[in-house]
Amino acid sequence: MPNVTFMKYELCKKKFLEISPKAIRVFEKYKQNHGRNEAGGILLGRCYKEKIVIEHATSPNSSDKTGPAFFERNRGRAQHIVNEEWNDNEGERIYLGEWHTHSEPYPHPSNTDRDMIYKMLKDTIMEIDFLFTIIVGTHDYWIGYQKGKKLTQLKGI
Repeated sequence: MPNVTFMKYELCKKKFLEISPKAIRVFEKYKQNHGRNEAGGILLGRCYKEKIVIEHATSPNSSDKTGPAFFERNRGRAQHIVNEEWNDNEGERIYLGEWHTHSEPYPHPSNTDRDMIYKMLKDTIMEIDFLFTIIVGTHDYWIGYQKGKKLTQLKGI
């Protein structure tokens, strides 16, 4: 994928989300084309006053459960990665959410997707009060911002 640039989305009038080219390359690598199973991982990055940056998206691994219409990441492995990132970056790079693929061109979150990201936000002890969910379709992305009980689709800028 040549010349990949940051993807930008508006969170509110004075704050936005940036997704790094490095994370985008991971999404593109695991698109669910040609009968592949779903794939996914976690989102890691940094929070600043005026923006949040997703710097890294983890790749799936052999301990994840996957099929044509589901993806369940291994929580223990994901937590290990979150802990390593936290320690290696002096607490600045943090867990920001989840990503996974769908086989449809223009994806939308299923009820399972919505329940999962809400439960992650509700049940996880974090310094932030939101999470992102990214669904990678075969032609486009669905970017969601979970804050409280509300999951909002973000618009690109």
